Amino acid sequence: MTKIGLTGSTGSLGRTILKNYKNFSFSKFKGDIRNKAEINNWIKKNNLEVIIHLAAIVPIKEVNQNQKKAKEVNYFGTKNLIDICVKRKIKWFFFSSTSHVYNSSKKKISELNKLSPISYYGKTKLLAENYIIKKFEKKN
Repeated sequence: MTKIGLTGSTGSLGRTILKNYKNFSFSKFKGDIRNKAEINNWIKKNNLEVIIHLAAIVPIKEVNQNQKKAKEVNYFGTKNLIDICVKRKIKWFFFSSTSHVYNSSKKKISELNKLSPISYYGKTKLLAENYIIKKFEKKN
């Protein structure tokens, strides 16, 4: 059975995944996503092959009240995770971003829309997206 690591297991999406995919074996990350050693130990100890990364500070009010922490978690935490996944040759990585990376629109938003974050939360997620793209472009 594939060994799946899940960050953000206590959030809405994480709880939904755990509830609806009971036939899969998940290892929940319970550490601090800003701590590379904790991430590395979790991946190594559980011999993970797949990572589903959902951990983030999401509520706009909370993000705006502590932008430094939001950037540390949403961007630097993702950066830490990606760096270790690349180092450990993780087979598959899923990152949950947000529509907040796009400008407001009355029309449907698609991935072809211009990237123009509408909130600080969106800015932190776009930084993470760009880092992931940059890191995987180097590998290919």
